Amino acid sequence: MTDLKDLLEEAAGPEPAVTDSDLSAALTRGRRALRRRRLTGIATGAVATALVIGVGWSVLPTGTTNGAPEPAAQATKTPKPVAKTTPKDYRPVPQDTRKPPVIPADPVPLAANSTPFAGVAFTCDLIPQGWAVRRFDQQIVLYDPKLANPSQYRLATYTLAIWSEDMVDEGHGLTPAKYGDPWSKLPKVRVGKQQVVTTGVPGSPYGRQQVFLRQGNTKHLVTVTNQAWNLAWDMNTLLKFAGSCHSKK
Repeated sequence: MTDLKDLLEEAAGPEPAVTDSDLSAALTRGRRALRRRRLTGIATGAVATALVIGVGWSVLPTGTTNGAPEPAAQATKTPKPVAKTTPKDYRPVPQDTRKPPVIPADPVPLAANSTPFAGVAFTCDLIPQGWAVRRFDQQIVLYDPKLANPSQYRLATYTLAIWSEDMVDEGHGLTPAKYGDPWSKLPKVRVGKQQVVTTGVPGSPYGRQQVFLRQGNTKHLVTVTNQAWNLAWDMNTLLKFAGSCHSKK
């Protein structure tokens, strides 16, 4: 009976011949594998050591100095943005889009005023011809009573207002409320016997301006504000009218 070993050898065939170069290559591969295992072992040990050290630091108090724990840092809270709210009853002021009256081709002439203004401390000796007088508190308003449907026009574009006010002295001299400089430093013109400060330039065709008339050397002013487009006045006419206004004696 054929031996089992012989049968296996016949099935596998003869063993290949092994040369010296094959042995050298195998020896080199073996050395490389051994070197890789050693390096892997060192790296694994280092990682394990780092993990142990990290765990150790994690259980120590936060922030130590010379072994003494410092107070734990407080978490910074981000403030929540505060939303700006608008009051429920807030209503924006609508823009007045109405137009002013039409400027007439000829200016309204001046006429003598024989009736002093009632209820106020001043009056004017001239008045726009045909215009009416109305008093609001301590202010006189002149207007054209024949102006049709004045509500169709932008507010105050068809009136001329006059009132009295006092200058104040805060250590720099008597100063009108409208200005930051004292009266003595403001550019002035003379209308009749009165000193006048005006927002317009004498001789200008644009007479819708404001005029301040000082009453002698006192602190009292008579202020004239012309916003009436339908007067069609230039500055010279406005100054002439303003010069007729004065405190009552």
